[in-house]
Amino acid sequence: MENLENLVKKYIKPGYEFELFFERKKKTKIEVSNEEVENISSAEEGGLGIRVLKDNRLGFAYTSYIGEDEIRDAVEKAMEMCDIQEPDEGNAFVEKLEEAKAESVYDEEGIKTPLEEKMEIPVFMEKYAKELDKRIVGVRKSTLTEVEFEVYMKNSYGVEYSYRGTSYSAMISTLATENGDSAIAWEFRASRRLKSLDWRDMVKDAVFKTVNLLKPSPFETRSMPVVFFRDSFAMLLDAFSPMFLGDYYVKGKTLLKGKVGEKVANERITIIDDGTLKEGFATIPYDAEGIPTLRKEVIEKGVFKGFLHSLYTAKKSGENPTGNSVRGSYKELPSSGTTNFYLQQGDKSLEELLSSYDEVFLILEVMGLHTVDPISGDFSLGCSGVLFKKGKKEKSVRGITVAGNILELFKNVEGVGEDLRFYGSVGSPSVLVRELTLGGG
Repeated sequence: MENLENLVKKYIKPGYEFELFFERKKKTKIEVSNEEVENISSAEEGGLGIRVLKDNRLGFAYTSYIGEDEIRDAVEKAMEMCDIQEPDEGNAFVEKLEEAKAESVYDEEGIKTPLEEKMEIPVFMEKYAKELDKRIVGVRKSTLTEVEFEVYMKNSYGVEYSYRGTSYSAMISTLATENGDSAIAWEFRASRRLKSLDWRDMVKDAVFKTVNLLKPSPFETRSMPVVFFRDSFAMLLDAFSPMFLGDYYVKGKTLLKGKVGEKVANERITIIDDGTLKEGFATIPYDAEGIPTLRKEVIEKGVFKGFLHSLYTAKKSGENPTGNSVRGSYKELPSSGTTNFYLQQGDKSLEELLSSYDEVFLILEVMGLHTVDPISGDFSLGCSGVLFKKGKKEKSVRGITVAGNILELFKNVEGVGEDLRFYGSVGSPSVLVRELTLGGG
């Protein structure tokens, strides 16, 4: 890594500050269908992103090849880009490295586990699904993915950090049939260690959703109490996470602007972003610019506490950075983003939530989450689920809509489950909402 820095110093002109961001990833994916391994793919990629700063102007370039010629070209391109940009007081680099509170997880045992043993896991997933319910006749796809990564950053102020890590994820899409009808549902789980990947719990949820969506009945449009199954609420929370980000605040594209310190949700709602969560999927010591990751309540007992900031958005907002600078890869500039982002669990079982009213609709699937509006908070999504009467299943329903406003939904939460699950870096328990509009199909 020292050689990278020396090459950048060789070609950068006086007066420019610089930052190097090196990343390498190795990804292996195992796909299974009909209880047989269908495909194994392995890919490795990496490269260097270079940012330069002069007179509040920022330039950026990257290279996938770490040779002297490629680094020289990237440095020159970054300086050229810098010179034509408009000055922005938000542009800055971290000038001092603070002590980190978290560590990245590297699963050496998982990496050393033979490929043959890893291949068995998605096969077992499919077999287990069929064992749980005779109506499960197969899977569309059962996958296990392993990612090994390393990151190194250094800037001209002497700020330097590095870490490596691992992640494992599993996905299954189960197919059920009964009396001529069929239904499909999918589930996902992820972990930093292979042994911690709870694929059995994932398969149970997939089977539960799939068989409960069989033999759907008509449903008339109405407003009524709704329970979001844990993964559905996690996906909704993820879709609306931009409204908590500094980039959206700076651009005026969030309905939470001007609401810091205000009650925006029921007191049962506490939403946390925790980059230090032990064994968390997104837990790393430093964010993409060198700020230590932190634990923050963005909503605490219904009160909005503040936005999640990168160094840039913190400077633009007059706030302190919160360790929420993220990069999709070395090819991208840093921006504000979430880490381990979740709704704090409550004390209600799913059965208690479903028995809270004479009639409750359990949402098992939501579709169209890319259409939600973080500026207005409005959403109208496709959904499928189950109508419960007095806590007992009445009928399955597919192809209807659920509509509302996210802050109104937060205010109308009447129960939060004890069944918190993480789906990658986003987590939620099941949630009871007093009233939402369901549009019949």
